[in-house]
Amino acid sequence: MAEENKIYDIRGMSAYSRLQEYTSYQPTEVGTFTIDSAGKFANCDGAKLPTLKDFKLPLFLNKGYKSGVKTVETLENTSTWEEELRWIKKNSGGYKSVSDVDVITERSILKDIANTNHDCYKISWKFEACKFKGKLYIRRSEEEVKEDVKEPDLWAEKYAYWRKKFEDLVLERDSGTKSTHRMLKGNVGSKKVLLSSEVDAVTDEGNHLAVRTCFVDKLTAKIPLAWLQCHLGKVDVLYFGFMDKRGTVPEMPTEISVQQIPGMYVKAYEANAMIGFLGDVLDWVFKELPDKDESSVLEYIAGSREIVLKSQGNKFLPKWYLQCVSASAKKDKSS
Repeated sequence: MAEENKIYDIRGMSAYSRLQEYTSYQPTEVGTFTIDSAGKFANCDGAKLPTLKDFKLPLFLNKGYKSGVKTVETLENTSTWEEELRWIKKNSGGYKSVSDVDVITERSILKDIANTNHDCYKISWKFEACKFKGKLYIRRSEEEVKEDVKEPDLWAEKYAYWRKKFEDLVLERDSGTKSTHRMLKGNVGSKKVLLSSEVDAVTDEGNHLAVRTCFVDKLTAKIPLAWLQCHLGKVDVLYFGFMDKRGTVPEMPTEISVQQIPGMYVKAYEANAMIGFLGDVLDWVFKELPDKDESSVLEYIAGSREIVLKSQGNKFLPKWYLQCVSASAKKDKSS
């Protein structure tokens, strides 16, 4: 007999603003890893991080753009979930290094969940979840949430290209490295979360920057989500390249302190509500899932007031990772 779907009813924002203050989420960095140009994982604590480079203005972001050309780097959601598991296996502490962790996931997933209530239910998302040996794992679903789109969104395609072009023009990356990621631990709700977070750039002073593009008249609308992503990823500064409708950045990018955004661009109670909502959802999923290596779908459909959790019954964790967990347990017993 199939298991009944579990339903989480979404309440108003005020109900979550009292659950957790956003300032109580203070993650710590516990390691790094990189993905090379061939897409391979490398455990590289202490590796060279991306930095800002010298460039001349104006920046022409539309240069080289061809309508209809889709690139993985700009238009597809890239998951680092399996690389995160590899980091757990290969870091100096091994599986034991996550003995204090309740939830293992990616920053982008936490951002999408936390933004649901704040964004007035406009964006659908679909993830896969599993609880095994007392730990909740959440990854992006292999099946994308299908939207009713009558024709390709050429403007979104162009804007994605501009974002990627801006990064290429202002960032200095290590040769052969596609992306660098931090591993962070932080408390959300009653759970300790391990998450991976991509590093855009680091200054000489050690401040982490999130590199973004934006139209000047869209900053107020864009900054709440940008703040949320930075706050979850322990980013210090938002580095905005303001562009015109032709994709030209005429002036030096603007730096905005992430710490100063609540109270200026985002109300403090809204920031609290996003983190409070995220914690409440994680607590709910953790409670509802059985402790076994089986996948469930965690889904939100835009416009609804509920999150659905439904069992799939498929195996979830990679065999090599299960072997890592088993080997750690045997080592603990023998010691």
